[in-house]
Amino acid sequence: MNRRDSELTKRAQIVALHDLGLSSRVIATRLTVSRTTVLKWIRRHEETGILTDLDRRPRPKLTTPQEDENIRRAVQDDPFTNVVAIRESLHLNVTPQTIRNRLHGAGIHLRQGHESYVFASKRKCPQR
Repeated sequence: MNRRDSELTKRAQIVALHDLGLSSRVIATRLTVSRTTVLKWIRRHEETGILTDLDRRPRPKLTTPQEDENIRRAVQDDPFTNVVAIRESLHLNVTPQTIRNRLHGAGIHLRQGHESYVFASKRKCPQR
């Protein structure tokens, strides 16, 4: 039995014991859960008739579909650009990670470059 099934079982037990007339304090003690949890699931069952979790609303997007398209187009126009340059050129008030997320969602993965070092052919100090 996975965790979700055990949670649903515990919630069903709470409602069943409540229907038998037990107090919330006795139910909490018997099932080793907090009294607040017992009251929450009794109330939710009476209001909605369900024992599953309610759907959560996703976090609102910070960019519009048009801005997302502009981000994708900026990378297609210049594949060697970076997210900070994209943000500044499009005048977006979002973090670089938001731009990376939009690109990843479109299947585009920019590589973060590193500085190359030029090594001198002759050492300044002789080796010992």
